[in-house]
This record gives sequence, C-alpha cells and structure tokens, in this order.
Amino acid sequence: MKVKKYVAETMQDAIFKVKADLGPDAIILNTSKFKKGGFLGLFSRTMVEVVAGVEEKSTEKEFQNNLALQEIAELKNMVHEIHKNWENDRFLQDLPEELVEIYKYLNDQGVISSLNKEIISLLEKGNPEKKEELLSHLKLILKEYIGEGQGIVLNGQKKVVAFVGATGVGKTTTIAKLAAHFVLDEGKKVCLITTDTYRIAAVQQLQTYSDIINIPIHVAYNEKELEKLLSYDLKGKYDLILIDTAGSSWNDRFQLGRLKRLFREGLVDEVHLILSLNTKSHIQKEVVEKFSIVNPDKLLLTKLDEANRFGDLLNIRNFCKLPYSYITMGQNVPDDIQAADTDILMDYLIGDLDV
Repeated sequence: MKVKKYVAETMQDAIFKVKADLGPDAIILNTSKFKKGGFLGLFSRTMVEVVAGVEEKSTEKEFQNNLALQEIAELKNMVHEIHKNWENDRFLQDLPEELVEIYKYLNDQGVISSLNKEIISLLEKGNPEKKEELLSHLKLILKEYIGEGQGIVLNGQKKVVAFVGATGVGKTTTIAKLAAHFVLDEGKKVCLITTDTYRIAAVQQLQTYSDIINIPIHVAYNEKELEKLLSYDLKGKYDLILIDTAGSSWNDRFQLGRLKRLFREGLVDEVHLILSLNTKSHIQKEVVEKFSIVNPDKLLLTKLDEANRFGDLLNIRNFCKLPYSYITMGQNVPDDIQAADTDILMDYLIGDLDV
C-alpha cells in the first residue's frame, strides 16, 4: 500500500488533497489535529493532518503466483466434486423418487451436501404419504434450521445499533432504509452516526439520506469522538441511534481491530453483521468467522434480488447460530427492506419447488 500524509486547515481541504493525489480508491488511515504558528500559545492555527493510503497494483510476478495458486485450488475442487458426486449417488440410490427430487432441488439451490442429506434423512423419518404432507413436513424442518427472525425491538427503550460488514454489502443504504422505517412507519426519533471516514463519499451519501428523511447525522473520526457522542452529547435524546461503519476486507486485521475498539462494552446495544447473499458460501463463512471479533448479535442479509440461488439461507445458519434480523432486495429507500420473517425466507428458498 502506498501511504502519504496531508496537512490542511480543514478536514474538507485535506480530503480534497487526498482525492486529488491518490484518487477515489484512497482510504483514510488516521486523522489528527495540531496547533501551528503563534507566539507563546497565542494566535496559533488549528491544522488537520490526514494519513491516507491506496493499494498499489500487483506486479507481474505476483499475478503469476496468484494464477498458479488458483489453478491448484481448482484442481482440488474438481477432485472433491468427483468424490462428493460418488457419495451422493450412493446416498440417493435407495431414496423414494419424491425425496430424490427434493434433494436435487436443494442441491441446485446451493445447500451444502452434508446439510442437504441431514434434511432429507429427517424428511424420510417423517414418512409422509402425500405430496401435500411431504411439502408441509419439509417446511417445518427448514423453519427449524432457519430460525425465527429478530429485528430491532424498542419497546419503550432507547437503543444504539451498529452495523458492520465487508466492503460493498450495502451498509449505508440499508441503514437509510431502517432509519426511514422507524421515522416514517413507527414515529420514532432517530439519529445517524457514521464512523466511515475512510471512503471519500461515504459521509456525503449518508448526509443525503439524512436530509431526505430529515434526521440529524454526526461524524465520529475515532473511538473517543464516538464515545463522547454516545455517552454525553446524544445520550437519552433519541429512541434509536444507528451507526454506520467503514466496510473492510475480512482479512484486514487493522480495520477489524479498529471496529472492536469502537464498540467497547456498554456503548452499543446491538451489532448487526451484514452479509450479501450474492456472495459464495465459503466466503460467507470466512466473513462471519473474521467479523466475530466484534461480537455481532444478529445477521442482516442484503441483495436477495441479485442472488440466483438461496441455499445460503440454510448454509449460513448452519455454521452461524446468530438470528437473521432483516433482508433487503433492492436499492429503493425506504422500500426494499423487510423483517427476516421465516415464511418470507421459505418462499425464496422453496417457493417454486414442485414434487
């Protein structure tokens, strides 16, 4: 990563310098203020110092190494698939035709093989005789695996809810949708806080949404500023405070460590980990494992409209026992968001199953 330091009189000027020099992909690594000039502490000016960086392009050698590793991984996957298909054939050969069809359907939806076999075995033990009974029993089993959704419940309490996730999962848009819902549909007093001072346009994006919904927004550049906002400036003034955070790679230990410091015990009531459903299963699992450092309480699924398979609704809950809170299926604010109702998730998963 290429890292540079910038000094300006205001944060806006510093950000402009970063964008002009490093481009729109730059990220802010650190910000600080200091006094400049003056005499014996008088007439000095407050200056802003910003440390920013941008990922440098990989060299040709790195590219070739990555290509070789990718080819090795693909060969391993081929061997694994051959072995898995052989095992599946043995499993399926003694099953009734109706159960084979369900197995194949869930497999096409991307449900992992071990979980699929577990579901089919439970279905077989139920020994349903009619098609209607078979689907009814299947829905009961799948509902148990998916679990009941748990959204944000206020019940007269004031809550602070933070949202974390990898870059590009739609955190900011999702927060705007939730803010609009609680303001317009439930008549609550809502405030937004963003700690995403890394992306150049992040604050402006959330500011646009806050202007439309007519709610306040605050920017916290570090954990001390966030603590001051939550513990003093905003405490007790709002029914719900929603916190946007910077998206990061699940392998970025620096960013994950910063998130952990932001959410010290007692400051935040809930942390929702946002996952995009158009991401592959093995990556979903890795994201959940890495973001466990911030102790999330619930999972929020985005981009259901961009997914072509819905087996991950089961896969994610199989390796992570946290409940789903909300699902989103588009970019429209305040629409395109729903509570993670089990029946709705079932419609996505087996809505067009025909046995």
